[in-house]
Amino acid sequence: MQLPEILGPNHEEGAAKIVGRYYNDRFKFAQPRTGSRFDDWAGGGDALEVRNRITADDLVAVSFLSVKVPGLAAIGLLETKVEEITKFLSAIPAELDLADLAGGEFQEILGRGSPAHELWLLLRGSDSGRWGIGPTTASKIMARKRPKLIPIWDSVIGRVVGEKNADTQWADWHAVFSDGSGLPERLDAIRSMAGVGRDVSQLRILDVLLWMYGKGYATPGAEELQPSA
Repeated sequence: MQLPEILGPNHEEGAAKIVGRYYNDRFKFAQPRTGSRFDDWAGGGDALEVRNRITADDLVAVSFLSVKVPGLAAIGLLETKVEEITKFLSAIPAELDLADLAGGEFQEILGRGSPAHELWLLLRGSDSGRWGIGPTTASKIMARKRPKLIPIWDSVIGRVVGEKNADTQWADWHAVFSDGSGLPERLDAIRSMAGVGRDVSQLRILDVLLWMYGKGYATPGAEELQPSA
């Protein structure tokens, strides 16, 4: 994984301007960017009363990030797979930040065979044939339920950080957050400077910044960091 310059030291101000645009820009009829409501829609996906089940509001929230959960999958997630989903989500900590996950805990919580990995397989429909949820949509559903622990992956972010697919993203991001380079602290600073509340996780700030950067939405003062693609 190769991080872009915008995530490095001394670029917090430019990064905060980019994140601020994501949350504060207004469009036709003074509507916000739909993705800015992903975090708090219906109280958030990790609210105490809903954190261990997938709800219709979660599926609405992920649609704000330009993905759609097919009807067959929606029925499965909301009706036929509820018991399994609750079992897996109940075993995935809701209050734990990826940055605070000790090395020895990674395998237990996010490694192969862990509850998070099993939920990933369920979302992908791996046990009974695919039902139209790809890795991008699966990552967004999981990030909605565990925003402090599960990163979002899509082709834009993958291109920016040099990841061809989502297969190793959890381990790769955990390594970056744990390498002593100060990324978690910089994300906290970026969030504060952008005027975004602490209810928005470090991982979500990371996702927003990488996506905006990857799409070329640089702001005055950050043009030199705008990607060429």
